[in-house]
Amino acid sequence: MVPKYIVLKEKINEDILSDIYPLDSKLPTEVELAEKYKVSRSTVRQALELLVNDGIISKRWGSGNTVISKSDSSKKKTVMILMPEMKSAQAQSILDDLTSTLLKEGYAIEGHETLQQYSLEREYLSTMLTDIYSGLIIAPALSALPSTNSDLIHLLLKRQLPIIFLEAAPTGVYNATVVASDNYGRGYQMARRFINSGRKKLGGIFIHDSVASIAAFSGYVDAIRDAGLAICDSCFLWCNSVDPQGINTRNVTFINKFLKHACEEAEVIYLDDERIGTEWLFPVKTNQLELNKPLGKEAAKKFIEIKKNGNATGITIPYH
Repeated sequence: MVPKYIVLKEKINEDILSDIYPLDSKLPTEVELAEKYKVSRSTVRQALELLVNDGIISKRWGSGNTVISKSDSSKKKTVMILMPEMKSAQAQSILDDLTSTLLKEGYAIEGHETLQQYSLEREYLSTMLTDIYSGLIIAPALSALPSTNSDLIHLLLKRQLPIIFLEAAPTGVYNATVVASDNYGRGYQMARRFINSGRKKLGGIFIHDSVASIAAFSGYVDAIRDAGLAICDSCFLWCNSVDPQGINTRNVTFINKFLKHACEEAEVIYLDDERIGTEWLFPVKTNQLELNKPLGKEAAKKFIEIKKNGNATGITIPYH
């Protein structure tokens, strides 16, 4: 549950907004506030400190607490959206669908990029511990790797905050509501498209720290095997989203070196990332990523379902 002092802070703030405590008026004493709101004095003290930090009241020794401003800082109708990046066409499509659906339901949106960085993701998650948000929709950073932020996710879930995970939940987070694409089916159908067009030697570039990309790889190679074709180990490349220094390893030299070798043996290279294939000096043969447009709308629907019913089951969206 949300800490009592945060709940009390919001109640006092609401009373200030409704002029129960007008501008320039004195708040009741800590003892009086504790009695009025049925909480302990320590809870009152913590709540008042937050109001001071927000610049809503001033606290002077011997003169009590004075209301100095009004600020509706409540996040009760705000949904935080965290995604590794928001600039690609796929991410923008998901974000647009999330935003349009949630705005119609009266929610405000607060979106942030985590840039595949656990530390940045943690910073945003930590803000949710000190304010009352309506909920969280998150595509975890480095989704295929163990997350350093599972502790905060567990804490938010323990407080019964509605959370929707896009594509995958962090390892160790159970009974999560996950809205995912059928990435296995995506990889399988892409390979079948190439095979049906007469291609016999397939390769691919995949992202090893992405749950979605790993699933797509599984479908891709299964389709190759099911067609009775050989799998060329040297025609597959695994990239990082970021390396330990935070530098994207999907650089021109790195990819071109692989392509110059692989394209001597493979007839087609599938690129499992829309950001791959746009800047390479060496000609890339195909980039077949397609947008799974329902993902954002389904995530928003599941979020609204949790708000109304208290829970919702996850969903995997078929790939077409």
